[in-house]
Amino acid sequence: MDDFRKLVEIMARLRGEGGCEWDRAQTHQTLRQYLVEETHEVIDAIVRGNPELLCEELGDLLLQILFHARIAEERGEFGIRDVIASISEKMVRRHPHVFGDARADDPEAVSLQWEHIKRTVENRTHGSIVGGVPREFPSLLRAAKMSKKAARAGFDWEGTEQVLEKVEEEIAELKEAMREGHSSRLEHELGDTLLALVNLARFLNLNPEVAMIAANDRFERRFREMEKIALESGISIEQSDMRTLDRLWDMAKKATS
Repeated sequence: MDDFRKLVEIMARLRGEGGCEWDRAQTHQTLRQYLVEETHEVIDAIVRGNPELLCEELGDLLLQILFHARIAEERGEFGIRDVIASISEKMVRRHPHVFGDARADDPEAVSLQWEHIKRTVENRTHGSIVGGVPREFPSLLRAAKMSKKAARAGFDWEGTEQVLEKVEEEIAELKEAMREGHSSRLEHELGDTLLALVNLARFLNLNPEVAMIAANDRFERRFREMEKIALESGISIEQSDMRTLDRLWDMAKKATS
């Protein structure tokens, strides 16, 4: 705890008289972008499987939490001790199967118990079954969470085959919109198709946001390899036809995971 107390003191000095002018000028609003950036850098370290980098990035994320807590403390709202006390109480309250007499024998039972506690004990109804999912979430993640909430209320397909049929139905409607060439309907149908794919991911027990992150990483890795192969072969990607690019892409796929 001495190290944590030292970090709290460092933040207080940075924000205090004679501290850092940049730190002193920050607000909850101006820090939003950094909180998002640090969170994504933590995720990147996890994906890379680099424990040293993960340790560093978790420290950067912790600093953001301390930053917000310090700003709130200066306003007389709450401090880092209140943040710690709040999450400690919440963890005990939401784990009655660990700290009480409740039963939850698998992860799904725990998740259902959490939802019940949030609705009843904590009175977090949000005015809707699908409420409470921040609009600031990445769109795929928000769609996945809202779909899961709706499914728990019974609004769901019976099996994966039905979801696949829905995906195919949405793709057919997207093709129809493409033939019509109406931009607003195209966007609408593309969104419906993505939402159907998010539900397919749920039925396959996959996280669509994680899958998309991995797909982006694969694309970047393969494209960089394609650029490398092209350079070694004296080929200009910008001046090559699609047939040549397809051949380079296939070579890059074989050379990367």
